Amino acid sequence: MELDKESSASKRDSRIAAHVLVPYIRSTETFIYDRIVHAQTFVPAVLSDEPVRNIDMFPFKPIHTLADRPPLSRKAHHMLKRVLDYLPFFHEMIRRLKPRIIHAHYGPVGAALVGLRRKTGVPLVTSFYGVDASALLRQDYYRKLYARLWDEGDMISVLSAQMKLALMDAGCPEEKIRIHHLAVNTDDMQPRPDPGSRYPALVLCAGRLVEKKGHHILLEALAQARRHADIQCDLAGEGPLESELKGLAVKLGIHEAVRFHGGVSRTRVLELMRGAHIFALLSRTAADGDMEGTPTALIEAGALGMPAVSTTHAGIPEIIEHGATGLLVPENEPAAAAAALFRLACDPDLRAQMGADARARIQDRFSIATVIRAIESDYESLIN
Repeated sequence: MELDKESSASKRDSRIAAHVLVPYIRSTETFIYDRIVHAQTFVPAVLSDEPVRNIDMFPFKPIHTLADRPPLSRKAHHMLKRVLDYLPFFHEMIRRLKPRIIHAHYGPVGAALVGLRRKTGVPLVTSFYGVDASALLRQDYYRKLYARLWDEGDMISVLSAQMKLALMDAGCPEEKIRIHHLAVNTDDMQPRPDPGSRYPALVLCAGRLVEKKGHHILLEALAQARRHADIQCDLAGEGPLESELKGLAVKLGIHEAVRFHGGVSRTRVLELMRGAHIFALLSRTAADGDMEGTPTALIEAGALGMPAVSTTHAGIPEIIEHGATGLLVPENEPAAAAAALFRLACDPDLRAQMGADARARIQDRFSIATVIRAIESDYESLIN
């Protein structure tokens, strides 16, 4: 038995997946971090040609970065990348680490690694997450760049059926696409205590203050719903629209009922979720075409047993089953969102039932263990 354990460990140690992030890692990219640190049968290593960020928030080893090299090496890498489409740092690390898989995070990163895949023969997996499968597709530069990836990349990982169709429309062969949902560790996220019927009903929205998150629509919906029910709102997140949204709250006369928490940690977001009655995220397509993938915050809320009000946008209907685990409304319709918020604010029994069903759905379809098994199974198919 001990020999079997040692053999299994040795086999795992010899199977490296090289994750390429540019950079490691933005503060909002918990979904990428979770995929790396919950690896099961492959050993993850991170490669980047930019300085490391947020290491206290996302501790991980090993991270191999060009930023640690002498200035002359960095300059040579970037010059050869620009002139010859050659990436000497990444080539060196692939020779040294001998990974079985190269996993690029975001479409442009995968497209930039096509030459690396060609020269090394290591299968290339590329994960798309949102803007790279929406707004960037409107630009001729990226459509041409992606054409190389469709031809020579081995697997394209997407978050939803909607994203799969978007990439197929852009020319990606269907047989190369796999759907791998974003996911959370449901074992670490036990259902929150039921807030019950206490008033006021507290709505929580967590997400960057950018157009596609729909905060303007949410504030308008809150103003309408508050004419009929006592509802307050916590907004967790930072971004370029903060001052504009605060001004809108004043204009709508709801500024005393809305608290802006600014940028907060993931731990703090989960604390806010445990104290709220309803999670709301009225995502929409931004003017530049930017869309969601599948918002992690909606998955986390469901894992904690929160009912949600959201929109029929991108992959959201795959997270929320309308009428069962939450309520979905069309994009950009504050009246419909107000009606949904009012309905949940006034019905604690419905909230409790939807919250329980949301928890069960996330456990079944969006647990990190299930998703990692699927990703690593697809790694295996490429290796074999």
